[in-house]
Amino acid sequence: MKHLITLFSLAALTLFLTACAPRVLVEKDNAAQFSGLHTFAWVTPPPGPVRNPILDSQILEERVRRAVVADLTRRGYVETTPDKSPDFIVTCHTVGKQKLQSTGPTFGFGFIDAFPSGYGSVIFPMGMGNDVQSYEQGTLMLDIIDGHSKRLVWRGWTKDWVNRDNYSAKAVNKAVQEILAKFPPKSTS
Repeated sequence: MKHLITLFSLAALTLFLTACAPRVLVEKDNAAQFSGLHTFAWVTPPPGPVRNPILDSQILEERVRRAVVADLTRRGYVETTPDKSPDFIVTCHTVGKQKLQSTGPTFGFGFIDAFPSGYGSVIFPMGMGNDVQSYEQGTLMLDIIDGHSKRLVWRGWTKDWVNRDNYSAKAVNKAVQEILAKFPPKSTS
């Protein structure tokens, strides 16, 4: 019985930690070859209309670039320039979206002096309404482009990597590491 309780506790803890982990999504070109990749180049994303001044900034793009270069270099890839025919090219995209989150109805208690001359009070529950908050959902997307054909062959992204208080280098490094942990994709032979 004790082993069953321990096993159940470990399973519940694993499920809880998995639910708390950021979700990284990946799509890939099944015809692309990911073996034999050695060199890469960073390409600055093309400028577009500013949708979100924090996410659409050169400062944030530079943080992402540094995190990508550090992660790939640590794993043995060699950075080069786009004009040197790298095996693959890396670029990024960011998207910010305002989201609403409700914690559901909240309740409080009210007091009313129901009796004259201070003989007592009545306590009654009263609904306070829903607690709705707005927050920024940041999505970071990393694209891997074949250096020779210039085709997109791999894309990884994560949501909720930033919040309204945290656009830091630490948050960017963590998000980049979590995304690139899935690159190159495992071969499914």
